[in-house]
Amino acid sequence: MAFSPVAVASELSPEPSGSGSLGEEADGERERLPRLGERLVPSSRLKEVVGASLASLCLGPLAGPQRLGTLVDCLVLNYRLRQGLGWSRDRGDAAEGGGASEGPLRCCGCGRFLGEPVTVPCGHTYCRRCLRRELRTRCRRCRDWLLPAGGTSTAAAPLRTSVVLSQLAEKWFPGECERARTGSRLEELLDQGRFREALGAACQALRADSGDLMLRIYRAESYVGLQEYKTAIEDLNFVISKMPNWPEVYFRKGKVLQDSGFVGDALQLFLQCLALDEDFLPAKLEVEKSLEGSEVLERVSGSLNRAQSAHALNSTEDLTKENGLKRVSSEPLLSSQEKGVLLKRKLSFSEQDTVVCEDGRSKHKKQGECAKRDMTLAFGTIPGDLIDVSDFECSLCMRLFFEPVTTPCGHTFCKGCLERCLDHAPQCPLCKESLKEYLASRKYSITELLEELIMKYLSDELYERRRIHAEETAEHSNLTKNVPIFVCTMAYPTVPCPLHVFEPRYRLMIRRSMETGTKQFGMCISDSQNGFADYGCMLQIRNVHFLPDGRSVVDTVGGKRFRVLQRGMKDGYCTADIEYLEDVKVSDEEELKKLRELHNFVYNQACSWFQNLRNKFRTQILQHFGPMPDREENIQAMPNGPAWCWWLLAVLPVDPRYQLSVLSKMSLKDRLIKIQHILTYFSREQSK
Repeated sequence: MAFSPVAVASELSPEPSGSGSLGEEADGERERLPRLGERLVPSSRLKEVVGASLASLCLGPLAGPQRLGTLVDCLVLNYRLRQGLGWSRDRGDAAEGGGASEGPLRCCGCGRFLGEPVTVPCGHTYCRRCLRRELRTRCRRCRDWLLPAGGTSTAAAPLRTSVVLSQLAEKWFPGECERARTGSRLEELLDQGRFREALGAACQALRADSGDLMLRIYRAESYVGLQEYKTAIEDLNFVISKMPNWPEVYFRKGKVLQDSGFVGDALQLFLQCLALDEDFLPAKLEVEKSLEGSEVLERVSGSLNRAQSAHALNSTEDLTKENGLKRVSSEPLLSSQEKGVLLKRKLSFSEQDTVVCEDGRSKHKKQGECAKRDMTLAFGTIPGDLIDVSDFECSLCMRLFFEPVTTPCGHTFCKGCLERCLDHAPQCPLCKESLKEYLASRKYSITELLEELIMKYLSDELYERRRIHAEETAEHSNLTKNVPIFVCTMAYPTVPCPLHVFEPRYRLMIRRSMETGTKQFGMCISDSQNGFADYGCMLQIRNVHFLPDGRSVVDTVGGKRFRVLQRGMKDGYCTADIEYLEDVKVSDEEELKKLRELHNFVYNQACSWFQNLRNKFRTQILQHFGPMPDREENIQAMPNGPAWCWWLLAVLPVDPRYQLSVLSKMSLKDRLIKIQHILTYFSREQSK
């Protein structure tokens, strides 16, 4: 039955106003149509959803893949609701009810044992197979991109196997690691097109371990390469019966049907795969290919609307009836002879369990017979004598990992230890591989699996490690004892002081100031005898902009003044015990009156000097320091006195030693007199 997508859209969507352009109206329609689809789907009006989506395809200059992606999302949403799965972007673990392995070393993607564990940038860990085959584009836990934008499977190559997790896997579960290596060898044979050898190796491995579902996947792929589709389907059906929530197996089965010419049937399997994992990229691409033609879209929408239950997914008998999906193929995928043989075989998608023998033949299990193999694998328990704290020690600080971070080269360090190393050189501390891109991204995500293992098996040691870290943090956050000192330039209260930080010691200092939450450090000018001056000003960090090579531009503003009581050193930068300075307030009315008169006179003198500057100099000052603060009514309200005094000191071209003498004054009167002397001198210079 034909339908008009534009008519559906116009009937169910608000009419656009005539004030906007055609392009703006089209953009508005594209935004409304996907939401329209979401409202229609719960009432099973799939044809209207497809119609609305088709209308979206007709509007505006969007690229084909983007428009098709909207339609695919609508179809997957409808399919999930029909199967009673609901809709959630947060799907959680890959194992979700699928009988996947429960164990300490489990892949976030397939839920099985972590053969060749690779930690991706978001901090979650996958088996290399899931990444190499590019079975998904987003992390199943946090939905972060697994590969860079626009990346391909080659982009994952720099991600190396995690050294620490690999060593733990080999130590704890050598048998499982050997099984993973067998799978890798089978993958190599399949990638090289040596299907007969792969089949023999898979059958041999299954004789030793008939319950390994991954081996059945590899054997099914071998059968597909040899065009023995029926036997491949039998292997895949067996895997589905054991792990019904494993997205990949539905994709593999859909590919077999697609290669056999059953495009419509394959489409349902791809939708089932996407219903379980909406980020399973290969399945989404296959659905988009199936929907590229409008004729296919009409057929699919009609047949999907007639599909009545999930049983149609697995029953060939139903698929051949009128209420099933029609066989759709835009071009012959097999020769006539091959199709004939395939059709005679009557591919079985029975929901009942199937036992696949070593030679590939199958027989149905008797009704009520249950699987003998418990799907919880043997790597669920770790012998206590194999838990060794030394396996979880950072190679830099030689202590238990604290916030472990894994680099693209596969090495793991404490987050703080790695950052300190990258302050000095953008290389891995162990293998010296370049980490320039890793440094530029500054995405030091915690390796969650490793942190979970430490919490589970070394809780006492972790408690002690956290206690020590808390003590160190508290030491760094003290703002009177061992205060970090940046030895550089003069800084003043309320005056901005932008800094370019490139030295490793100051990178560490700034980072610690941010991590402790104080966001403060002291600024002093250098002193030839004592290292830095006796007086300085605290700086408050307002923002830090990190550059790709690790340098940073730090936006700070002056705070309290201080006097140095004792000097020290911490990890290469200076520290000091300090006491803060405040102006001594005048209480006598007569003295306060004279102080106000002096204040107003010097303020007017400062305004006159600034206005008489050349436009070039005045513009530069305004760009760097901003405008001169206004005169304050209560000149003793702030502990550091009026803000305009400090602004003026910052812009006056005066020797830092003289500026330091003004900074140290705790009498506003004395400070104003000093400023008056400076302004008098420069005013005479201007008049010449």
